[in-house]
Amino acid sequence: MMSRKGFDLLRRLIPLEQGQIPMSYPAMKTVPVTDLRTRQPEIFEDLKEAPVLLTRQGHGAGVLVHPDEWNQLIEDVKAYRRQARIERARRDLDAGNAYTFEQVQAMLEADGLLP
Repeated sequence: MMSRKGFDLLRRLIPLEQGQIPMSYPAMKTVPVTDLRTRQPEIFEDLKEAPVLLTRQGHGAGVLVHPDEWNQLIEDVKAYRRQARIERARRDLDAGNAYTFEQVQAMLEADGLLP
């Protein structure tokens, strides 16, 4: 299952519309892209605490995330997808939309894919 932290981060990083700034992350700093040149060390230090929203002309342009948090987010998304596949498979089984091993074996044999 997806961790609460991973889910919260995922929700915060998905904008509602193209270019819309995600506002549900209270600790996320907002930094103009032009500040990256002069404040890079400070901005990268801030990543240890929370993602940093980059803006261009007042609109969201990107989000910087610490690599550890990014890796955790990716793992959480993978776990969420696995769980979703399992739940779909269970619903299919409950609805009778499944084949037994013997049925699959017979179909493969009929197609000449098994000896």
